[in-house]
Amino acid sequence: MRRQRVLLVVVLLIAAAAGTVSLQHDLRSITGEKWKRESMTYLPRSDRIKPFLLGFETTVAHYLWIRTVLYFGGHQMSDRDYRWLIDMLDGITRLCPWFYPAYEFAGILVPDVCDNPDAARVLLERGMWYLGAKKWNIGFNLGVIYLKYYDDRKIAAEYFARAALTPGAPRERLMSMANTFFSQAGTPVEGLNFLMFAYETSDNPEVRTYLSEKISALQKEFSGGLKVPKQE
Repeated sequence: MRRQRVLLVVVLLIAAAAGTVSLQHDLRSITGEKWKRESMTYLPRSDRIKPFLLGFETTVAHYLWIRTVLYFGGHQMSDRDYRWLIDMLDGITRLCPWFYPAYEFAGILVPDVCDNPDAARVLLERGMWYLGAKKWNIGFNLGVIYLKYYDDRKIAAEYFARAALTPGAPRERLMSMANTFFSQAGTPVEGLNFLMFAYETSDNPEVRTYLSEKISALQKEFSGGLKVPKQE
């Protein structure tokens, strides 16, 4: 019986790997002026693998996460073509919607490397539903997206304020950000500060390496006197 269960898990992992790239809807298509009308309902209402996992959703999600990290790292060192990253993160967070590392990838990497802040926003909205009361970083990243890509300082400030109320959040710093954008426009130097803040509060080595590169690049344009963190 145990051998049969192990075999079943292996088969399910193979099916999950194949099914990830054949999702019914592709989040990469979420672009354009209609983003304000898109919400959680845009995401696929059914997927092709979850009904067959028989309680192994979390196991398969962790397997897919390992594949996703390897996929991102491999392309970061080569062609920087991340065309399947959104689909992979979507599959992981629908199999295991409490899997925070995938939301961090979605919030920090997807808007830039996939040139799709709308898909990142939708994924983070899912994260807010399941983890928003526990992980302040999700609300923070949503605020950054609304500020940087949609130029909506009011909603950005609301997300910063909401993140500040999450247990364990750096409350004073987040509330300061919220107050700034409730009252005035941001500046390029504040953009650098956001990247520094995201770098300092991330435990993910891939994310920290990526942010370090972005900070170094931005510092060539702005003289804010900020120290560039060393890559680890």
